[in-house]
Amino acid sequence: MKLITSIVILIGVSSSAVAQESPTRSVTTDRLGTWAPREGYACDTIYGDGRQLCLADRYRMTRDQQTHEADTALARVQAENLRLHNELLQIELARFQSTAAPSASELATTPGFAGWQNENRWFGEDHARTEFALLYAKDLHQQQPQLSGRPFLNALSARVREVFAPPKR
Repeated sequence: MKLITSIVILIGVSSSAVAQESPTRSVTTDRLGTWAPREGYACDTIYGDGRQLCLADRYRMTRDQQTHEADTALARVQAENLRLHNELLQIELARFQSTAAPSASELATTPGFAGWQNENRWFGEDHARTEFALLYAKDLHQQQPQLSGRPFLNALSARVREVFAPPKR
């Protein structure tokens, strides 16, 4: 009787194992096991094919965790890099804005401007010459910071005359 009961149990277990390994339901290599080992040394108490599945699962879980940690670290580094890049752009923008060309009203505060504008009636009326003069004023301030007042305005008008002179034939 014990023999028959043992054979029935063995047939039942083996038939359920065969049913799980049917060709229509295959298990991919990245998901070899159907369970996850809960303890670090849980695979040591398993023998045979079960142990191989347990070790494969433990290896896959460790690899997935390492990949996740590496992705998280990479995302953190990229976020920090983006933050530093934004700071650099803000500093560069501030520097660019501080060295912008002076406006016509700022140039009008230069000592001797009223007399200079009477001599150079194009300033404010000829858009191209005025814009060029304002841009050149920025460059002239950078090249010769000691130049100011009427000598600065005269250097400005001389350069405008030189650039906008009628072509020689």
